[in-house]
Amino acid sequence: MDQVAAIRHAVIVLGHSRRWAARTFKVDRGTVDRYVDGDVAPGKRKPAARPSPRREAALAELPKVIAETAVAKKQQLTAQRAHELLKERGVDVGYTIVKELMAERRRAAAEVFIPLQYPAGDLAEVDFFDVEVELDGVQTTGFLFVMRLMASSRDFCRVYPRQDQVCFLDGHVRAYAHFDGVPDRCAYDNLKAAVRRHLVGSERELTPRMLAATTHYVFEACFCRPYEGHDKGGVESRGKNIRLQSMVPLPSGETFDDISAKVLADVEKRFWAKPDAEARWAAEGAKLHAVTLPFDPRKTDASTPVSKSATVTVEGSTYSVPSSWARLMVTTHAGVSDVEMVGPRGEAVTRRRVPKGQSDIDYAAHYLDELSRKPQAVRQVAGTLMTQLGAPFPAWWQRLVDDDGARDAARKMARILRGIIELGRDECVRRVTHALDTGEALATVLLVPVPSSSPLLSLVPAALNIVVESSSVASFDALLTSTARGAA
Repeated sequence: MDQVAAIRHAVIVLGHSRRWAARTFKVDRGTVDRYVDGDVAPGKRKPAARPSPRREAALAELPKVIAETAVAKKQQLTAQRAHELLKERGVDVGYTIVKELMAERRRAAAEVFIPLQYPAGDLAEVDFFDVEVELDGVQTTGFLFVMRLMASSRDFCRVYPRQDQVCFLDGHVRAYAHFDGVPDRCAYDNLKAAVRRHLVGSERELTPRMLAATTHYVFEACFCRPYEGHDKGGVESRGKNIRLQSMVPLPSGETFDDISAKVLADVEKRFWAKPDAEARWAAEGAKLHAVTLPFDPRKTDASTPVSKSATVTVEGSTYSVPSSWARLMVTTHAGVSDVEMVGPRGEAVTRRRVPKGQSDIDYAAHYLDELSRKPQAVRQVAGTLMTQLGAPFPAWWQRLVDDDGARDAARKMARILRGIIELGRDECVRRVTHALDTGEALATVLLVPVPSSSPLLSLVPAALNIVVESSSVASFDALLTSTARGAA
């Protein structure tokens, strides 16, 4: 740079000729012209165009190789393979040239991303992520639902046991309640829980339940291009960060609700720790639509048949219902963690949801009447039945088995079950406890009481409760006298 300055000073300021400067500074005349005219930055030369016949030949033949090569997602044409194919075609070119040409083609074809702007209350991005949690002491795979408000960068997350439509919609209901508002739009992948069919361009036919949710909350469902997850890069990046920041070590709890509460608390703490969190949320929260009534995310089937065994099948799992519902049609509501079954008269039974393929049979609540008439069935399900009935029935069953054997114990237990139905649980427990302590017969103590002033009549079965008025010998004499007169 000192030489450049000296040459320019000699020619421009002192008035020396360019030939003198070239001779004095021992540089080429063209170099003096460059330094003085300033066409090229000092120290740099204009690249000289040189012919490259091999590059030109490869450049002409490479598009043909690419067009004739089958390209799949995991079987794309590499520079090394392209070099081999060009050599087979008789093109004498080096690997370096082919690698440069392939890199240039990839660069030219690469998508150009646009720096986006997110007005307050305009857009939320939604996605599911596979996660590992410690559920009741056992490492279990869960699914993290994340909704991210793009303007304020505030997140809602919840861990679910599945990523079906019920959990998907339940996540929306809880997220909108958490934010106390609904954005104008939500962006999704093309997941089956929301999309029934792909139409032209970005248009989608929504599933009936997703359409009901968008109508209820009045928001627009937007969908990314297939296999283009970066269309909603905000939630994609945030989901990965939540796994690394808030779920290491593995969050633990007895239920998914416990785990979700811990993860969301940590996510919220990190958001409010940001210096501008309050201002950003104030701007976004003011633009969200108000939530009026919560949407019911449960899957409803208004015509679920009840089997002859008084069971219904919901989402591949079997649940018992009152035996009086056998062979009827009921309405079922399958939620995230429970299943509600509504009978023909509007009575409801709610059971904890069990995994697909498993069953939940409540003998104590739904089959007492049938079991009281089928002692061998009592014997078959005694273990589960006694556990469901609770104390003191397991101890009674064991005592009856020890004293009389399993067959006779089942008969006596069936009579006790009838006592529960006719007398009520508390009264039945009181009477059976007395009988077992005193040795009195169960058939006697479990008789249904009949309203009467005589304590002896309380032991008479209802079928034999016939009241006969008292009589006397005088009555019979009077009867005989009247009969004799009539005969005369």
